[in-house]
Amino acid sequence: MRDILTIKNLSKSFGVVKALVDVSFSVTEGEIHTVLGENGAGKSTLVKIISGEEAPDSGTVELEGQTIRTFTPFSAQKMGIYMVHQELAVFENLTVAENIFPNYNFKKFRKIDYKKLYEETGRKLELFGLKTINPDTPLSSVTLAGQQMVEILRCIVANPKVIILDEPTSGLNNQDSDLLMGILKKLKSEGITIIYISHRLQEIVEISDRITVLRDGRLITTITNSDSVTENDLINNMVGRDFSNSLYRIKTEAGAQSSETVFEVKGLSNKNGLKPVDLQLARGEILGVFGLEGSGVHELSRMMYGLLHKDSGSVFVKNKKIEKINPRNMILENVMYLNNNRKLAGLLLNLPVTDNLSLPVLSKISNKFGFINFAYRNKLTVDFINRFSIVLPSLSAKPLNLSGGNQQKVMLSVCLVPEPDIVIINEPTRGIDVGAKTEIHNFLLEIAAKGVGVMIFSSELPELMSLSDRILVMKNMALTGEIKCGSYTEQAIMRLATVGGAASVGGAASGAV
Repeated sequence: MRDILTIKNLSKSFGVVKALVDVSFSVTEGEIHTVLGENGAGKSTLVKIISGEEAPDSGTVELEGQTIRTFTPFSAQKMGIYMVHQELAVFENLTVAENIFPNYNFKKFRKIDYKKLYEETGRKLELFGLKTINPDTPLSSVTLAGQQMVEILRCIVANPKVIILDEPTSGLNNQDSDLLMGILKKLKSEGITIIYISHRLQEIVEISDRITVLRDGRLITTITNSDSVTENDLINNMVGRDFSNSLYRIKTEAGAQSSETVFEVKGLSNKNGLKPVDLQLARGEILGVFGLEGSGVHELSRMMYGLLHKDSGSVFVKNKKIEKINPRNMILENVMYLNNNRKLAGLLLNLPVTDNLSLPVLSKISNKFGFINFAYRNKLTVDFINRFSIVLPSLSAKPLNLSGGNQQKVMLSVCLVPEPDIVIINEPTRGIDVGAKTEIHNFLLEIAAKGVGVMIFSSELPELMSLSDRILVMKNMALTGEIKCGSYTEQAIMRLATVGGAASVGGAASGAV
């Protein structure tokens, strides 16, 4: 096979930060080529240059032997290079069909021929096994996984030569990830070249033909995938240090939580949606919640914090009933919430990192006249930067200009800077590299050991099994069971998530939590 994309001596700096240093490698036509590395390794900068969003300081990019001289997204797309970002760029107010074919090309008497548009969209959806998505459905009504597939289809119908996928499975559950893996294999069989970025090592080993590893902006190696390549091999190349054979170790003993209940939900539900849910969280406990897409996990998380309307049920914080459940009252009760979508909520992308971290603790860092103690503010920011190894050029850097993984670490810092009694965390390590995952996991275990109640909603089962003292499982908008630490197996949890169950494993009856 011939090389379709050639990177030669590529370098790029942002101020004093060297994002890429003399990087060279090639991508073969029709292969799935993964670019792997920790946050700050240079992955995002590399693919932004290839897709025309950034221009290199030096070096060249060649497509089919032709040197790219103009670095704009329009020029890249004109040459056949398309990119699907981790944070989706979709039109939620338009239909699925209009998102897949934004340039239309379906005209009849100078008007859009919607019949033809919907028919062609239906054929494309069926071709990739997306029969449950209707062409005329508003995209706002489609799941995150569905929106991801729609954006990929938008690239496919443009007849691309190269598609770049940046963390495409970071917001997907296992079922949807498997569907995407099938689509990527189909695209590969049709000769489309895919540059793939992910931190999920298992899927990288499954899907990749070759893997290029970056570290600190430099090329470490390009590995040809084979049966002998292990996740541990990839981790060693990424971080330059040895890890155990598994990134996650299943938790076998519960932490030292007390018997005191600090957060309780009773009968929380809404009509035609979430069925009545009861749950309790103890001081110092880490409670995991797992479910597949449409199980109700997302709705439960939002409803208990007042981000989604409830029709019945109550929430108690330290035995105090919250009369009006909304984020303001929850924050006043020292309950913090991490959103699963950092683009839509959780960060002020255009304000400095210092301002983002200051917002939850303005009264703490200000004097009685309302003036901010900037030295204290900066020290607080530096503490969290060091704690989570956040890579940024300066304290005045804006989250908008950081990598997705560093944005995630900033958002988690915003939740933890007030020293909360209870944290509700959605997808804590979305888009985070293995080294940072370990740091965040250790910190969550640390704050739980100090008495903070932690509730984690995650689509990554290994993550939940390594952190949680108990895992609640949901299916069809209802709790189907509970599995306690010491009884964890992926099979048992997935059975509850897909089939349901009449009893919990290692504990009480189903739903009796």
